[in-house]
Amino acid sequence: RGATVSADSPAGASPEPSAPAHAGGGMASTLLQLTRHSAVYGMGAIMARVLGFILLPIYTRHLTPADYGVYSLLVVTGAVAAIVMQMGMGSALFREVIFVGSDRRTAISTGLAFLAAESAALLIALLVIAPSLSSAMLGDAAGAGLLALVFTAAAFDVVGIVAMAKLRIETRSTLYATVTLARFLTSAVLNILFVAVLELGVRGLVTANAIVAGVFAVVWLALLLPDMRPSFSRAVLHRLLAFGVPLVPFGLARLSMTSADRYFLNHYSTAAEVGLYSIGYQFGMATALVVTAVQLAWAPQMFAIAKRDDAESQLARMLTYYVLVLGFLGLAVSVLAREALIVMTTPSFYGGAVVVPFIALSYILYGVMFMTNSGLETRNLTRYMTPVILVSAGLNLVLNYMLIPEHGMMGAAWATLASYLFLVLVNTALNLRVWYIRYEYERLAKVMAAVALVFAAAAFVRLENVWLSVGAKLGLLALFPLVLLALRFFDERELAWLRRGWRQVRERLGSGLGRGGRGP
Repeated sequence: RGATVSADSPAGASPEPSAPAHAGGGMASTLLQLTRHSAVYGMGAIMARVLGFILLPIYTRHLTPADYGVYSLLVVTGAVAAIVMQMGMGSALFREVIFVGSDRRTAISTGLAFLAAESAALLIALLVIAPSLSSAMLGDAAGAGLLALVFTAAAFDVVGIVAMAKLRIETRSTLYATVTLARFLTSAVLNILFVAVLELGVRGLVTANAIVAGVFAVVWLALLLPDMRPSFSRAVLHRLLAFGVPLVPFGLARLSMTSADRYFLNHYSTAAEVGLYSIGYQFGMATALVVTAVQLAWAPQMFAIAKRDDAESQLARMLTYYVLVLGFLGLAVSVLAREALIVMTTPSFYGGAVVVPFIALSYILYGVMFMTNSGLETRNLTRYMTPVILVSAGLNLVLNYMLIPEHGMMGAAWATLASYLFLVLVNTALNLRVWYIRYEYERLAKVMAAVALVFAAAAFVRLENVWLSVGAKLGLLALFPLVLLALRFFDERELAWLRRGWRQVRERLGSGLGRGGRGP
């Protein structure tokens, strides 16, 4: 896995005055640093998913569930090609420059030259087999052109992997965010043009994505030009591949856990059910937006904390806060899923709401896996993660095979949750054997209990008017902190910190109202 490198938040930073006393050594500062870097470096992944949400009203009014199912299958297939083409090069470049200390220009030139040749060769092979693959996946060879566009977009994106690694190495977060935003806006405009205006359906979506990938490959190349030199180092390439290639099966296994169920659903059911499941999955993945962002920013913060004398207590507390935030987010997504689908989609897609809670919880578990990975990370034992996720992916495939033929998309949701639960339990157990951290299990249990209580209460809200239903459920979500108080989740220092924060908010509101009430 890649790790975001930052010069910020050195170990030993002093705590902020408003931080809880037990957070010592800059817990508030660490949380702020993590939040800021999560927002910047997670922007690309976040915007890609936000785009899907923003355009859902358009997609669901111009595509049938079957169309959306076909598009989901194409996206997954393109993701498989992208993982293989990229060869883990982004993470490998990060390590080569930051950890090994190789010359940045030599590393970037070597990595990009290899990826250009390798992805071109793989693209040619994929174009040759596209008709056969289309017949197996979509039922006829007519989809070969769509697959060709998907594979071409994946080949273009390898340039972006190298360029993004360069920007993160140089901590040029502003430029990183600017290009990411530009790509987001370009994608939005082209998707609307091809789907809503030209009404090209699935072909329009795939074409728009390929055009965006091609345009931004040129942009990324322009950013890489200052680091390009006619040099190629075999030694550097050997180290890049030695680190990056083992990440490919990890990435494929990870993708299998999130996406293999689409192929099973398409085989045992219909493309329409794939579309319903994909819509529900997309809403459940709202938690993944935060998980992805934090994952990108967590590594440097974790290594800084690991050097401290109170590392175990800080890491334990960070996991508690993480589960608290993700638990509430997952609760909100699950509780409001039906209403969100009613507002954003058409009736033919409403059925996807039933899988949302299972997907949301699955991604919370995935985030917990990374937050508890401090033992393997700090001891340079990440190689043990690959067999764990491979076994988890295998379990996911077996469960999909067993559950989907009888239970359809609910079977897929159950298989996803079960395999993620297995993954986090085994991976956390391995980490605890390497570095034992006494996590705050009682407080974690209280968060889960609060989530379960509010979710159960929301299940009884059955109002026909969607806005009344939203209001009632928002009221229940507002009770979440009160449930935590009743369960005695917060300790005295946290309560004092919260009181100070609430008092400051009231004072600012009061002073603002006072100024507003005075005459000139």
